Amino acid sequence: MDLDYMSNIKYIEVDIRRHTRLLHPKLVVLIVTSSSTGKINIMPASWVMPTSVNPPLVTLALSPRRYTYELLQSKNEFTVNPVSMDMLKVVDYTGSVSGRETDKLRGTGIRLLEPKALSTPCIDDSLACIECKLWAQYPAGDHVLVVGRVMAARVLGKAWRNDSYVLDVAKPLFHLGGDNYTTVTGDVFAP
Repeated sequence: MDLDYMSNIKYIEVDIRRHTRLLHPKLVVLIVTSSSTGKINIMPASWVMPTSVNPPLVTLALSPRRYTYELLQSKNEFTVNPVSMDMLKVVDYTGSVSGRETDKLRGTGIRLLEPKALSTPCIDDSLACIECKLWAQYPAGDHVLVVGRVMAARVLGKAWRNDSYVLDVAKPLFHLGGDNYTTVTGDVFAP
């Protein structure tokens, strides 16, 4: 983009269908759901946020057309697994095929981690795992806000210090929009 041209324009219009990109980058997580027969599905997501400390709640914006949503309705639990830049190929693959037709575990070679409080597993080698029991759901346009009550949480020890990620070790993956991702430099700033 021509920076001289841009220096004369303070703001540019954005198609309102792209408003979400103005709120990126967003941390990438792998959402794991499972069926009553034990079939595992993995879906990348970046529209995830903490919602409450007491009770501990996490909210995920999820399209009801997704297989993940279907499994969530049958089992009422899911895990949220933030990932590092090292898992970019896994994120790309699991986001490009449907778990209805494809065994995503076999396609990626992902190893699972036993859950602590639920029956849906976590992703081994993810930065963390947050185990959630379905708390509430709210229709929101073409998505549903799925609120999960956190039942257990753990983090990769080498990536965590003083109640925070060690960014240059963790290298959390952030979604910029489309097929674009980034990570952080490790510089930390405080006011």
